[in-house]
Amino acid sequence: MDALATVLLRRAGLVAPPAPEVPAPADGDAWVGAFEADLAARGWLLAPALRRRLAGLDAGARLRWADWMCAVADETVGADRDHVPLFRDFPDTPADPERLFVERLIVHLLQDDAAPCILCGTDGSVHPLDPCGHIVCAACFDPQRYSACPICGRRLASGDAYLPVVALERKPADGTPLRLRRMALTEDPAADAARLRDDLVARPAALATADLADLRTLVAATAPDRLDWLPATVPARETLACVLAWALHAGALLPSYADVLAAAVARWGTVTDVARTLWAYSGGDPGLILPRRPQPGGPNEAWRPVHEPRVTVAPPRVRALPRPLRRAVLAFVDGLDCATAAEDVARHPTVWKRLAERLHPYETVTAHPGAAVVFAALRGTRTPAGSALGRAMAAASAARPGRIVLDAHAGGTVSVRVRTFAALVEDAVERGDAAAAAGLLGQRPGDLWRRVDHLLRLAGDDDTRRVVLEAAARTAPRVAPGVLASAAAELTGRDATVAVDEEVAAVVVRAAGSVAAIAASAREVGAVGDAVRRALGLRRPPVVATPGAPRRLRGPAPGTPRRTFFPKGDIVRTWTEPERRGALPAGAIDAIRSTVDDELAARAARLERFDVAVLDAALAGVPAPTRERAGTGQLAGWPRGSLRALGDAPTLRLFLHWVDTEQARVDLDLSCAFYDEAWAPMGHCDYTRLRFAKDAAIHSGDLTSAPPPLGATEYLDLDRARLRAAGVTWAVPVVLSYNDVPFEALTAAFAGFSLPQHGRSGAFDPARVLQRFALRGDAKSLAPLVCNVHTGDVMWIEASLTTRGYGHNVGQTGPRLGRVAADLWEHFAAGNRATLLDVAAWHAAARSDRVLVAHADGTFTPASSVAAVRAAAARPSGTETTAVADGRPAPRAFAAVGDADRLAATMGGEVGAGSLALLVDGEPGEPWTQVAAADLMAGLVPLPIAV
Repeated sequence: MDALATVLLRRAGLVAPPAPEVPAPADGDAWVGAFEADLAARGWLLAPALRRRLAGLDAGARLRWADWMCAVADETVGADRDHVPLFRDFPDTPADPERLFVERLIVHLLQDDAAPCILCGTDGSVHPLDPCGHIVCAACFDPQRYSACPICGRRLASGDAYLPVVALERKPADGTPLRLRRMALTEDPAADAARLRDDLVARPAALATADLADLRTLVAATAPDRLDWLPATVPARETLACVLAWALHAGALLPSYADVLAAAVARWGTVTDVARTLWAYSGGDPGLILPRRPQPGGPNEAWRPVHEPRVTVAPPRVRALPRPLRRAVLAFVDGLDCATAAEDVARHPTVWKRLAERLHPYETVTAHPGAAVVFAALRGTRTPAGSALGRAMAAASAARPGRIVLDAHAGGTVSVRVRTFAALVEDAVERGDAAAAAGLLGQRPGDLWRRVDHLLRLAGDDDTRRVVLEAAARTAPRVAPGVLASAAAELTGRDATVAVDEEVAAVVVRAAGSVAAIAASAREVGAVGDAVRRALGLRRPPVVATPGAPRRLRGPAPGTPRRTFFPKGDIVRTWTEPERRGALPAGAIDAIRSTVDDELAARAARLERFDVAVLDAALAGVPAPTRERAGTGQLAGWPRGSLRALGDAPTLRLFLHWVDTEQARVDLDLSCAFYDEAWAPMGHCDYTRLRFAKDAAIHSGDLTSAPPPLGATEYLDLDRARLRAAGVTWAVPVVLSYNDVPFEALTAAFAGFSLPQHGRSGAFDPARVLQRFALRGDAKSLAPLVCNVHTGDVMWIEASLTTRGYGHNVGQTGPRLGRVAADLWEHFAAGNRATLLDVAAWHAAARSDRVLVAHADGTFTPASSVAAVRAAAARPSGTETTAVADGRPAPRAFAAVGDADRLAATMGGEVGAGSLALLVDGEPGEPWTQVAAADLMAGLVPLPIAV
């Protein structure tokens, strides 16, 4: 099958087998029954129409379709790979890992191939292994138990005499599926592909890497070399840039290239749009994010083998641009405001300098003087005042005095520099003039809403605060829904914010008298720890060693006021700092939230109406999907910060699989760090410690290479009951690249976790996989989740840690990992992110005649506004239990509930035609949830407004 068929099945569960041309085979129904059993073991079901179509195919055709459908189903969870851990009979790993480590060390250092075994004394049982060269005794290290070298964990070359030939058989599944997804029949794959394509293009946020790859497949199958299908408004500028770049590529040699180029230029609004398109045209990141430069040195750098050079991700090479494209770009830049264009270009200097090498702006100064001045400001070019470029600089400075500054230099040369819009805003901020800053930011509404907290703090009186609120209300119709929702949600609890008291920190410093006492005082007061550090001029809090005491987290203890930041990037990195902001008036917070609710509800009111809306109160605990571009390709599609309850599942099985690259050996490690209730480190389980607290955590062994096609797999089982008995509250898994190879360089690498029904079975059960995600981005570590082993709650955080050097392991990063996990748990639990309940409430309040909030106990609460929906969702139960329909015709319903049975009970019967379901047959955080939520956010994109 082609790539388009795979995308349709994986994203929408749609299959298009051909109609049978001969009478149906007599064994068709029996064969489909057996096929359905295979699919059910993978978590899939067949729709009736698709079942009948497959039953009517001839034997050869149905076998080909069945093989392909099973292959796609396996790929979604990672079952398409053979999972063979180091210890074949995992979780029955060695009961004494410390003794095994000593034996491995002795053999590595002292064993000679001409001598008897140094451990057991057997003569003739030792053999050198290929390719690592370690000498191993088959009597001491049973070949039946190992799948790689017992000493170093490297996969052995094919044909090595040590390892027996073992057939890779798939063990039967040992439990019922966690979920069942349905495969349905489609008669028009092209129309379905166009629908999926348009849905992705309409997303208001930049797409993740996996979604972008699917969009490229859909575009190539439907409209590869034209843009007439593109809607008038494409909310995500990165998505638009990719679509334009693909069309310019596909149509480069066609007669219609001039039309495609004209359509692309008409879509550009700023020079950043141009940069995104040209960078994507060369295969770069449309977000204009460059790979991080490797930092020399670092911990354990001396451990790096001389034959393993550092692997880095290189930035893309800019492709040669066709002459018509170069002329169109320079003409577009020339037609913009010179000061604004120069400022935008300066935001991405490296990208634009590399693009300028292909655009040659100084060759067409006479034709495009404005463009030449923009690049001259970027590069700081000096030119004779009487030259064509010098005259263009003087003209630009005269046209925009105060923004374009002309500097004269010795020898009669001149240069230009731009005074940015941000500098004007900062001047107003330094003067404390919130009204002036709000007036300037009103020209850029998105920036105003991103700084609304700052402006409200800057306003010193009610009159100035009223000016800021009026500016926010006036510009709200021109702002993207994600920005509005985030700005309002981040004000949650700001009326009760307690800032760090710098005076208290100074008192602690004076009273302590010594560095050790200062450190102890800092740990006690928690929130003033950073202030103490600054007062002492230290780079990090001093550590006081106490014999027998566990290492503590750096910085203030969890629970103290802190702010969490998520810098822009292709992966999620985070840092925190103590809270230093003062509280905001509750009235200002309510005004901002009301403005956002009114604006987004007004946008939703333009869409189709419904008779009744049923919203699940549990949606309040699921953050709305944001920053999807920085996320990994997931099976479950959980938004960052969402909670998932494991229920009574006794065991959580983590898994990791990867394959070496063609250029380098890759050694990934699956590890887990454990912390007590106060986030003090309790220990870890990884390749250095195969068992934690006896059997509370069990590792499958360390594989240090993963040659294709088998690759490498590591497991790690967490027994919740034993962890609780050991005093563990928090478990934080992490994937680390031991030999410092970035995930971006890997061709195949994924991880995930499952809930095995029988914890002692080591089989990979695809139907029991709860989450599977790809390892991607210029990162060498990833902490996907935090698990509270007492409650069984799992929070999806998907955070990367900054790493340097070589030999990365959880023992080194454990305290820092706990710091990040604690901060993110507190951040998301505080409600500082818009939720799926907010998204559903904006639509329900504006599009439905009646709104009901359904509770877990089967009751519901009527609500008439967005604020009433939030209030009703905060209650443990509702006030009514009467069915909605009461025997009347089935209403057209906007459904946002997590259980189809609850929906039917609440509605009093079937839902009428034309219903819009957000979470029917799913639960908060499932992949179709995220897709539906993104579609609803797309419906809230503001209409184009002339500025």
